[in-house]
Amino acid sequence: MKKPPGFYSSLGLLVLLNAIIKPLWIFAIDRQVQNVVGTENYGVYFSLLSLSVVLSFLADWGFTPFFNQRLAADRSFFEKLSGNFLLWKLLFALLYCLILFTAGFISGIRRWDILIYVTLIQVFTSLFVFLRSIITASQWFRADAWLSITDKTLMIIGCGTFLYFPALAGHMNIDRFLLLQTVFLGSSTIIAFLFLVKKGIKFIPQSNWLPSRNIIMQALPFGMVYLLMSTHSRIDAFLLERIHSNGAYESGIYAGAFRLLDASNMCGYLVASFMLPYIARRWSSQTEINSVILRCRHFLMMVAIGVIATGIFLGPWIQRVLYHHNDDYAVEVLRYCLAAMLGYSLVHIYGTALTATGRVVDFSWIVLISVLINSTLNLVLIPAYGAKGSCLAALCSQLFCGIVTMLYARQKIHTAVNIRSLLIYIFTGLLLAAFYYTFRSGPIPEWLLIIAAAGIVTSIMLLTRLAGIAQLIKAVRKQD
Repeated sequence: MKKPPGFYSSLGLLVLLNAIIKPLWIFAIDRQVQNVVGTENYGVYFSLLSLSVVLSFLADWGFTPFFNQRLAADRSFFEKLSGNFLLWKLLFALLYCLILFTAGFISGIRRWDILIYVTLIQVFTSLFVFLRSIITASQWFRADAWLSITDKTLMIIGCGTFLYFPALAGHMNIDRFLLLQTVFLGSSTIIAFLFLVKKGIKFIPQSNWLPSRNIIMQALPFGMVYLLMSTHSRIDAFLLERIHSNGAYESGIYAGAFRLLDASNMCGYLVASFMLPYIARRWSSQTEINSVILRCRHFLMMVAIGVIATGIFLGPWIQRVLYHHNDDYAVEVLRYCLAAMLGYSLVHIYGTALTATGRVVDFSWIVLISVLINSTLNLVLIPAYGAKGSCLAALCSQLFCGIVTMLYARQKIHTAVNIRSLLIYIFTGLLLAAFYYTFRSGPIPEWLLIIAAAGIVTSIMLLTRLAGIAQLIKAVRKQD
């Protein structure tokens, strides 16, 4: 039997493919949709999308990450319950739709067309993630890497036709944008399902298909983590649109900044999706995991430092290029929003490590406290500061969550903090600040400054051996 590709080669392919496709989606399609339909219209969509993401916990209840972890550690677990899990997912989807529509009615939502579309998008997303989790946990990493870009590739082609060739296809609007997302995401879900069927996976529910109390109690903590983390990262947009006197506009401004944060976090999401089954498998076999965690943290933290420095010093230029205006308020929101990436990066690494090693409940308590901090700050700051207040709330709560999670992981699963690397992070930030401050007003084009900054970050990682992964890859191959 052919040995599946190794973790690092497949992770590299995953990052490479997504580094090409997802920025195209975010900047060439999603950004352009906001420019075409207007800040306020997009703000309403972004607000309802955020609500649908927060409540999407109801479409899964933690069964997907629980299933992923258990499958990575025990293959026989999958063969017994795969059909049951798929049936549960379909039933959860119906429950999710019912509760989300009820929440929309209670909240006084008027754009039901948008709410229906974002609900379908979340249902397909949940099913797609579940099917991909089977592929990842089965160590078919390369297939998952290609599937990870399927939906976005289709949407780039479809939406791009309307955005850039309106004379041929017609003009873009919010409803058409959401319809295309729904169709292409549904198509990607079918592709993932057919791949698993071709691999011999049979989704046949057992006669006694109801989940046992034991499975529910084991899966629910994973669902609580997802609910709390999605609430932590997305509830602010919904609160903005509901609380602020000019909520739709403020939500649109926040969406423009959050888009860059989400794009910058792409590597974090990808690394975390691979780390979960990888660490779970090695933890169950009592294999060393510290080197993997540290290398992934170094990579994400150095990327975050580079992105934050670029946003602080080149914010006006970024705003002009992406949104065709130089709004000082929007630039300020952008700067505060990107600063939260440090906290996100730490949570990606150490939250995943705690989840993969069975410390799900402990991690849930940390995120719960962070959500309370975030929600309280949002309720206090939004009326007076709007989108900037939401960014400040996210910055404080995400840093709290990331630092506490890192320290807790050090105590419970004995991960290394590595003080030397923390000093390197600080040095890199100061060096980039000096670099941008010196050259940003000169004749050098901004895009060339960004390339130079990326070169500085890469050089520091190589010189300080933060990026010395060759030895680690060799060690991992020996373990495999």
